Amino acid sequence: MKTKNTRPKLNPTDYEHYLTSLIKHIKDKKLDTKRIKKAFYYAGEAHSKQYRQSGEPYIMHPTAVAKIVYDQGLDEDCIISALLHDTVEDTEATIEQVKEIFLPSVASLVDSLSHFTETLNSNDIKDVKTLRKILFSMSQDFRTVYIKIADRLHNMSTLEHMPRDKQIKKAIETKNIYLGLAKNLNLWHWKTLLEDYCLEYLEPEKHKKILLKTKTAKKKNYAELQSLEEELKALLGNDNVKLRRYSLVEISDRLKRDDAYIDINNIYYIEIQTLDKNLAYLDMIKIHQNYKAFTPRFKDFISNPKDNGYEALHTTVFTNLGLIDIKIKSIHSFKNSQKHNQEQWVNKILLREENLQDDKSFHDSIVNEVLSDNITVYSTFGNNIEIPQNSTVLDFILLIYKEKALFIGDIYIADKKVNINTTLKNKDIVEIIFTSTKSKIRLEWFNMLNSYESKRILTDLLGGNQNYQNLFKGYEKLKYWMKVFDLPSLNYIYEGYEQNLQNFSSIEKALITLGQNKISIKEFLVDLISINTFRKVPKYNLYTFALDIKDVNKDEIESIIELLYKNLQESLSIKLQDKHYVLTHKNGVKVKYFFKELSSLLDFLFQAKEKISSNLELKYVL
Repeated sequence: MKTKNTRPKLNPTDYEHYLTSLIKHIKDKKLDTKRIKKAFYYAGEAHSKQYRQSGEPYIMHPTAVAKIVYDQGLDEDCIISALLHDTVEDTEATIEQVKEIFLPSVASLVDSLSHFTETLNSNDIKDVKTLRKILFSMSQDFRTVYIKIADRLHNMSTLEHMPRDKQIKKAIETKNIYLGLAKNLNLWHWKTLLEDYCLEYLEPEKHKKILLKTKTAKKKNYAELQSLEEELKALLGNDNVKLRRYSLVEISDRLKRDDAYIDINNIYYIEIQTLDKNLAYLDMIKIHQNYKAFTPRFKDFISNPKDNGYEALHTTVFTNLGLIDIKIKSIHSFKNSQKHNQEQWVNKILLREENLQDDKSFHDSIVNEVLSDNITVYSTFGNNIEIPQNSTVLDFILLIYKEKALFIGDIYIADKKVNINTTLKNKDIVEIIFTSTKSKIRLEWFNMLNSYESKRILTDLLGGNQNYQNLFKGYEKLKYWMKVFDLPSLNYIYEGYEQNLQNFSSIEKALITLGQNKISIKEFLVDLISINTFRKVPKYNLYTFALDIKDVNKDEIESIIELLYKNLQESLSIKLQDKHYVLTHKNGVKVKYFFKELSSLLDFLFQAKEKISSNLELKYVL
């Protein structure tokens, strides 16, 4: 949010009040404030000719980001990197200088932060290659991600100074990337603020309406809610009891009607932090002894953490204000989830880095899966998993059950029978009936999957990446002939033709072999298509078909007749060679033809395709 330099260079005295505010904000005596001051003055000098759109000195922004980073409990290097995060990208400062003055650990963080968002939103090959480098670097030091979200959070808080088109662009970008990141990393307060900003700029009227309702409800009942907060502090002997607000989007989702009033209990929840997990359970017992619990909403994420490492007890109790949500967690829960998330991040990035050589596939998988907002889906066996939005039942089954997924029978969601390609919604509970019969892996299953991890599992079950590649190579060879023989889909082939195979147990295994060039398309079709599919002429013990050859000009008709006669002479007796016809029509020819073996028909079709037209269509076959 910088403007062009239309003002004189700033002196330190022009912006030192930001440093004073930052040092006053930092309460942790273990932090080296001399080092932080050094970083501030370095950044201040680097940005001394730059201003925000608001007209304020640019150093205001990195100082604000440093405060946000500190409040989240991140370390000294993160605070310093937050102060320096735009210096290398936007000023004459170099990464070598940062490395020399502030040590390699800080330089690595600053380097990873540069150009992060631009590469995420670009499909340019050069930028995607940069994205690979950045994400790999982030996987080595996960703190970069937190600093980048803090950077976006402050930029969104000052978005009012930007032109409308840029406000919309930034809000969409934030919604598509940073919201999911914040949620997946358990940055709930940041997620709430980011979601509010997105609503403000993408749906301003809705934002204004919900904000007004929340202010009205707060004015009416907030004092009573604060009294409840104090009651819980006294009951638990714990000052770490805080009121937290849901995002305006979450509040809106809780309304049954647009014109409904908002009650205070739909706006706030209570967060309690304990010294350890055992105390969380003890606090929950004390609360339930004094407030009646609404048990349907109780969730134990300590004994059963979320996929992103989130650990807490969620309970809801009856109060004079109505049902109030309470979340109890250890003060170490964020640090524990940091470690968990770094491990998950590293695994996801490295898996894609090693296996997705195509830059577009890599980019799309990172943006749509790793960085996106996930949904949580449960099984009736007590398992749950967080998966990308728009994932299918097949995604879920593969991720939960691996090779056991091949033994699925009926599937139900909310007592309704569903298919494996059904798109899942958040909090769906999937009931699976397993069988003793192993299913054949189908090519179309891969097109149903939205998670890269589930695709990898299915690929492994198929026999590895080489088999996967050859499966689709074989299918590409078959697709043309599916049209010629009027085979509309693979499901159609499974139902009517797969049983004809003599040399393979499934269509997919035959396609893999075809993709390996171990058999020809002619051999594949001879094995797949029974000669009894065609109309038999018992009198001659022959089979007949009609072939429509389209996109043929008049000059090529003679070639067709010549080719037909040649095949007649080679495959039929003399007395049968006149039992055919050739009918010309606009832009094409229809041919009636006899054959004894499918291979001779295929020979004729191959020649017609190669020498005359690829627009072939068999008739009177099925």
